[in-house]
Amino acid sequence: MNSEIPVEIKEKLSQFENIIGYNFNDKSLLFTALTHSSFVSEKKSKLKDYEVFEFLGDAVISLIMSEILMKTFPKAREGELSQIRSAVVSETYLAKLGRSIKIHEFIFLSTGEEQQGGRERDTLLCDVFEALFGAIYIDNNYSIEKPREIFNKLFKEKVIEDIKSGNIPRDYKSILQILTQKLFGIVPQYKFVSAEGPEHKKVFTMECVVENEITTSGAGKSKKEAETKAAREAYIYLKEKYKDSLETKSKSKKQKNE
Repeated sequence: MNSEIPVEIKEKLSQFENIIGYNFNDKSLLFTALTHSSFVSEKKSKLKDYEVFEFLGDAVISLIMSEILMKTFPKAREGELSQIRSAVVSETYLAKLGRSIKIHEFIFLSTGEEQQGGRERDTLLCDVFEALFGAIYIDNNYSIEKPREIFNKLFKEKVIEDIKSGNIPRDYKSILQILTQKLFGIVPQYKFVSAEGPEHKKVFTMECVVENEITTSGAGKSKKEAETKAAREAYIYLKEKYKDSLETKSKSKKQKNE
């Protein structure tokens, strides 16, 4: 299969291999992982797109992330680990990881898809990122060892840092509401502050108010985005401030269940 790939494409694949630090035994697997269906249609050839590899890569990445989370946070409960994993394997976050290795520069797209901004779309970048790890998995005879090694080398440190700093796309409005109900028996309130700028570039500012405890603010392209950012700030603050109290409640609940 390697010999059938045009020289100019082989060179591009080689550049990407240098970035990720892995040389494929079967270059066609990498070619497929980086090939969008629009490119296949445009070329009217027997090329394959990344969709099946994406399906496999999704499971591979989820397993690797589960291992990282269990080893990094051994005292965390199943529910908390599930929430964090969902955030890390989300479309937004995997697209971010993909950009960090410049995956968007190596995707094979049709001219039309390129002109419509497909190379920067989170959905597409996430799909290709998953397909990449599916391809690595297949290239290693369906063994998890090499995909795990590559993921850990390229992303593990950054992922753990983002989790600990709260820099992952979690549903902060929902988890803040759970936290405030647990601590105070109330839910947060959101207040509109301002909307500035022209219609097509308006920036909204919203406040998140938790009774007399805290008021935080957030800005975004929509009220929802601004509320989410304000909720994130409130959640991080309250989680740290009441850390001891929350740990005590968690231990008491565990002992009661036992």
